Amino acid sequence: MKAKIIGIAIVVAVVVSVISAILFAGPVEVSTEPEDEFAHWNRSEHFGVNKYEYKIGENIFFIARDLSPYDVGSIAFVMPNGTTKYIVIPFDGSIKSGFNQYFKPSLSKARGICSTADLIGEWSVVFQGTRYEPLKFKIINETIPSEIAIFERVC
Repeated sequence: MKAKIIGIAIVVAVVVSVISAILFAGPVEVSTEPEDEFAHWNRSEHFGVNKYEYKIGENIFFIARDLSPYDVGSIAFVMPNGTTKYIVIPFDGSIKSGFNQYFKPSLSKARGICSTADLIGEWSVVFQGTRYEPLKFKIINETIPSEIAIFERVC
């Protein structure tokens, strides 16, 4: 008889605890889908850069993922003047379905990028040979303190 009373008391305590947890803490949502780690990136379908705005001297991180075998072309990072391609990255989804890359826009006398004024403004990321919409990002007129000496006029 004592065991029966103890058993009932335990069941009642568990039920009261569950009801209290639901009333005071609310239901717990359990997601079965993995969170997209690139959800907050500046994206155009399968491609993305990690920010919408960069300071002078920051790395620009780029991703391509889940490319189909028919995704073939090149990615051109076009400077604010609208004509100069800073870097062009070829891709072929039949060879590799994804990759990561980064670069830091810098000054170059040989490339005619003489001062930070050439880097500042809205850049375009154009996906040549594809139907994907271009991405846009800005480099603002603010230099990372540790990079100031690197960005002195070169021509």
